[in-house]
Amino acid sequence: MAMAELKSFKPKQTYKKNFWFTLGIEDANTVRTDAVHQGFKPKVYRNIIKRTNLSQNEFHHVTHIPLSTIKRRLKNDERFNTQESDAMYRLAMLIKLATDLFNDEDRALQWMRESVYGLGGKRPLDMVSTTVDFEIVKDLIGRVEHGVFS
Repeated sequence: MAMAELKSFKPKQTYKKNFWFTLGIEDANTVRTDAVHQGFKPKVYRNIIKRTNLSQNEFHHVTHIPLSTIKRRLKNDERFNTQESDAMYRLAMLIKLATDLFNDEDRALQWMRESVYGLGGKRPLDMVSTTVDFEIVKDLIGRVEHGVFS
C-alpha cells in the first residue's frame, strides 16, 4: 500500500521567483519572449517604475514611449504593444545586467544614472530606447565583468 501511495504522489509544480517573475514579465505560464510578443501588462510598467524610482516623464525619456500612450495604457488597463514592451524589456535587462555586475541593485541603479566614460559620457539609462545603443551598454558591462577595458 505504501508503494502505491508513493507512485501517486506528485509534487506541486513550483517556479523560481526570479528577477523576471518579480517584475511581472514572466509567470508560471509565460516566458519572457512570449511576454514581449503578447505585450506587457500595466503591472510590469508599475513594477519597473517602483524598482527604478523613475518618474513617468523619465520613463518616457529613456524608453521613448509617448506619455499619452503610457497614460492610456494605464487608464484602460491595456497591454503595451510589442515595440513598447521591447523597450521596457531592454530597461529591465539593463537593471539585471548592472545588478549582476555590481552585485547590488541600489549601486546598479545609481550607476545607470551616471555619465559613464566607456559610453562616451552617456548614461546607461539613456541607452535603452534602441537595440544598437543597448548592445553598446551590454558590451561594456561584459568587458568590465571580464576585465577587458580596451
